[in-house]
Order: sequence, then structure tokens, then C-alpha cells
Amino acid sequence: MFAMQYGFDVTDAEAVRQRVKEIGSRFDQLPGLYTKAFLVADAIDGSPARYTPFYIWNELSGMSDFLLSDAFRAVIAKYGRPVVQRWNKIAFFKGQAATQTPVLAIQQFIDIPEDVDLAQLCALQATDAEAMTHEHGLHSVFIGLDTTAWKLMRISLWHVAPVSSHEGKSFEVAHLSAPGMNRETK
Repeated sequence: MFAMQYGFDVTDAEAVRQRVKEIGSRFDQLPGLYTKAFLVADAIDGSPARYTPFYIWNELSGMSDFLLSDAFRAVIAKYGRPVVQRWNKIAFFKGQAATQTPVLAIQQFIDIPEDVDLAQLCALQATDAEAMTHEHGLHSVFIGLDTTAWKLMRISLWHVAPVSSHEGKSFEVAHLSAPGMNRETK
């Protein structure tokens, strides 16, 4: 399991939400895809609106096939060719609301200093993520490692806003396609 994400600053978040309503279900059966969260953030405090879909893949071939597909060519035609970030899974946990539709995502990036023991840091982050599974409203949490920038990334999806505070950038989940997760619950 691994994750990928790309994103675009957009002038109109509402237009993105409308587009997601039109195309979101196309990903509900995408081969190799575990989940795709269509993430949208409105312009705030001088930051532009943002569209940044987040994918978790079961198979590397699924991601490769998608990046070579007509669907991704359409993304490039609409927004330009993005930088695609990728993370290897450190931890993934489903929360108590895993069968509910998430409405909020919180994403955090954690720098990894050279003098930090990577294994210990990853173990600590995995333990913290597992503890989140007891929080009301958690759909799922993914911790990934980027070995190019040497950062950890944590993203949590929520059915309702968390009671406790979590650091990071918040996004609306405009749609969740979850073919891999849905197969597990059947």
C-alpha cells in the first residue's frame, strides 16, 4: 500500500466541487485503487483555493496505469502536468467511522532531521495513528514516508470534525471513492 497526491491552486473551489460531483463516481471501481479522496480547500487568509486529490493504491501497477490513462490526460489538459508526490506506507488504520462518508481531511507534513532515528520516529508516528482510531468520527489515517524530501506525511479523514485538535491543513472531502476499502467490508 502506498499513497500519491498532486494538487492545483484554483480560482473557484465551487467549480471544482461541481466537477467532482460529475466525475467522482468514475473512480469507484478503478483497478488497484484502495481510496481516492477528492480534497478541496477554499481560499483563506491570502491562500488560494486548492484542489488536491489524495490516492491510496494497493498496487504500483494501478497507479502507473492511472498516470498513463485518459483520465489523467484530462487532468493535465484542464490544470497542467502536476508534480505527483508519493509516500510509502508506514501505517494505515481504519477508525470507528470507516463505514461512514468522510467530510473532512487533515494533512500534516513532518520534517525528518538527519540526526533522528528513522525507525523510532516511524514507530512513534504509527503508535500515535493507532491511538487515533479510538477518536469519535475518524474514518481512517495514513502515515507515509517520502524518501526524496525525507518527510513523513499524516492524513486523517473524518466523518465529523474531531473533538481534539490535530495539527495540519484542513480540506473538505468532496467525494471518496473507495473500491479497495469497500471490497474489504463486503
